[in-house]
Amino acid sequence: MKTITIHLENEEAIKAVKAALKALQVDYHETNQTLNYPNHVVAGIEKSKNDLRLGKVKKFKDLNSILGK
Repeated sequence: MKTITIHLENEEAIKAVKAALKALQVDYHETNQTLNYPNHVVAGIEKSKNDLRLGKVKKFKDLNSILGK
């Protein structure tokens, strides 16, 4: 069995996906669960995105240059 997670934000898309799954005779489980990340993780991602926008990035040619080998 495989699991596919789909994030739907509007009722029209939800209805369309449910109809497609029904037509394909695919069982599914519906949940309202959302992914919540710790604040420090979200802050780190936002900082990285901002650094990228400001050009504060380093380019590396390969993994060894990152590891200092």
